[in-house]
Amino acid sequence: MAHAWVRAGFLLVEPDQQGLREITKLVEDGRLRVIADSVFPLEDAAVAHTLGETGRTTGKIVLSVTP
Repeated sequence: MAHAWVRAGFLLVEPDQQGLREITKLVEDGRLRVIADSVFPLEDAAVAHTLGETGRTTGKIVLSVTP
């Protein structure tokens, strides 16, 4: 059953040079931080995906790619 207060929307954002510079400045100033819940090597992508499906993470799940 749908609730009256539930809304869905779609937004497509194309990156641009000025916007990326502003984001870089926020990161450099310490005003924007990424919260990583877990970091997995690429070969453990299936484990990371399973964790993501639980809905119990408090930040981003990162796959680490090393040469």
